[in-house]
Amino acid sequence: MINTAEVQGVYLNVPFSDWALLKELIRKFGWKAETREQLLERFVKSRPSNPSISEEEIMEEVKAVRYK
Repeated sequence: MINTAEVQGVYLNVPFSDWALLKELIRKFGWKAETREQLLERFVKSRPSNPSISEEEIMEEVKAVRYK
């Protein structure tokens, strides 16, 4: 089990031909790997379906601060 407080996230561009080797190393070391698409999908799923503030309300706040 990896202690998430001691994890360093990295982004690698790996040639497709080397992906199988890297996946094997990831499995052997017990690391976690996800593609950019998987990361984005996980982020989108974590967002609330009903935000507490609308886009119009956000723009009103921005204008109120910017154009006092």
